[in-house]
Amino acid sequence: MSNEIFEVVRTVMAIREYDGRPLPDDLARRIVEAGHLTASASNRQPWHFVLVRDPERVRKLGSLIRTGRYTSGAAAAVIVAYEKEFGQYGMSDASRAIQSMILVAWGDGVGSNWTGFGGMEEVRREFGIPDAYDVLAVLPFGYPKRKVIGKKKRKPFKDVVSSERFGQAL
Repeated sequence: MSNEIFEVVRTVMAIREYDGRPLPDDLARRIVEAGHLTASASNRQPWHFVLVRDPERVRKLGSLIRTGRYTSGAAAAVIVAYEKEFGQYGMSDASRAIQSMILVAWGDGVGSNWTGFGGMEEVRREFGIPDAYDVLAVLPFGYPKRKVIGKKKRKPFKDVVSSERFGQAL
């Protein structure tokens, strides 16, 4: 029996080069909506997402991310921030939302990758995000520049999964 969601999880790859095509409006909205619909601890939803589509603003955003300069070539990007007062729960909820957005995008043929990891003050200031928020990540989105055929490098399943008790084979 086929499971489309499992196939997306099985095949998703980090994409760092984009072909320059713009994302349709409904697709860009669906990606951000996936973040919005993600489950949240105590339903607090401590996140805020800034969708950046203007090419000049996307280039500017890319210039501010040390670990993701390639964001400059994306069709769009989402800045993911969370309310600092929620601490680890806010970070956890925002991380879950990030994965939802990446998977929904991949399901529609759009690549992405997580860039940055918290403390992106220049991004926060440049894009008008209030001081009460921490920018956790920036997600570039775009159609992959070339066909993606990859094999994930994962530890053997038996080394990371147990049954009933740690170390007991599944």
